[in-house]
Amino acid sequence: MPMNFSEIPENPFIFLSWVTAIGLFVSLTEATIKIRIQKRNNYRKRVELISNLYPKKLA
Repeated sequence: MPMNFSEIPENPFIFLSWVTAIGLFVSLTEATIKIRIQKRNNYRKRVELISNLYPKKLA
C-alpha cells in the first residue's frame, strides 16, 4: 500500500512535532560542525604561535 505524503495529518500537533524535531536535529548538527571547526582553527593558531615563539633553526 503506497503512502500518500501529500496529505497533511489531521492533527496539527503531530505535524508541528515533526517540524520541531527536524529543526532541532538540523540545529544540533550545525552547532556541532561549528564547534569542531572552531576547535580546529584554535588548535592551528596555537601551533602557529608556538612555532613562532620557538623557531626550529637556532643560529
